[in-house]
Amino acid sequence: MSANPFEWSGGHPALDLVNTLDERPSASPIENLATYRDLTRFAALAGLVDRRTAARLEQLDNSGSHIVKRVRRLREHLHDVLAAAHSLHQAQQSDLDALSAAIKAAHAARTLVASTSPGLADRRWSPALACEIPLHACSLAIERLLVDEPRKRIRKCGASDCDVYYLDTSKAHRRQWCSMKACGNREKQRRWRCATQ
Repeated sequence: MSANPFEWSGGHPALDLVNTLDERPSASPIENLATYRDLTRFAALAGLVDRRTAARLEQLDNSGSHIVKRVRRLREHLHDVLAAAHSLHQAQQSDLDALSAAIKAAHAARTLVASTSPGLADRRWSPALACEIPLHACSLAIERLLVDEPRKRIRKCGASDCDVYYLDTSKAHRRQWCSMKACGNREKQRRWRCATQ
């Protein structure tokens, strides 16, 4: 496998999905979900699908380009919801409707099968919808983020030139940067230079 191109500072798969459009908000953002193979790799590394399923899905590379476009649209709807929340505005209903439709489809794409674990049944993806599994897995991650995570823990990097979102799991809930090594260090250097001039 080539070097891992994904930003993993989100602390939640749905936030890591938003962060797959790198160098946001620059005029030339970098698309890390360019192909279906990129999408299946992201889904596996984010823990949304198991690696065996991802390897099987990679064989569908040529038939999955429309799925990648749908995931990127879903990602942008989530980004717009997060940006609205960060700006203390209400999310656009059109973004929430698009996310709701994707989440509903994702729930419908799973079936119950007899369980080999302590429960009576397990959920499995419908084999007929195989190439859509990464899309549905991302949709369910978005649902978990929006429904289960407290709003105040979802933050945007404090650097003015960084649009990375993350889940603040720090003890004091004072995390400011997507990464201390990148934005945090750069911002501290900027402040130091301004203070010494």
